[in-house]
Amino acid sequence: MLQNRPPTVEDLRRLPFTEAVVNEAMRLYPPAPVVSRTALSDTEIGGYTLPTGAEIVIWIYWAHRDARWFPAPNEFRPDRFAEGAPPIPRGAFLPFGGGTRLCIGKEFAMLEARLILATIAQRFHLRLVPHHPVVPRFAITLSPRHGMSMTPQARRGT
Repeated sequence: MLQNRPPTVEDLRRLPFTEAVVNEAMRLYPPAPVVSRTALSDTEIGGYTLPTGAEIVIWIYWAHRDARWFPAPNEFRPDRFAEGAPPIPRGAFLPFGGGTRLCIGKEFAMLEARLILATIAQRFHLRLVPHHPVVPRFAITLSPRHGMSMTPQARRGT
């Protein structure tokens, strides 16, 4: 499709699988795995009353692994985000937060991630180094505790 040229913004609409791969990677490893909010008034959630001022912690990491919304939740399945896939319920996928607190950098981050992925994927096959598991390191942002060692293999014709 790209004929060995770097992808451009105009190409992205013709590369929907690239977006599906990025979304599925962020489902499994959301940039911000947990967020908190403060109840502005007494609020009932799931039969529990939260008083004004209560801090609510939302584990995005675990919400993204809820089997009600994502069958086989620990498996990498980009087709969950493919065109024609069943819609994901509101609030079940929040890699950039949601509502009025939606990350201001979302559009740029997605653009950048898709272009980088398309650029790398057209030139290399990346394989995770065997016996080097990806172990999440939870902090303000989520990252691999021991890095993510990959072996690049050049694709034919590049």
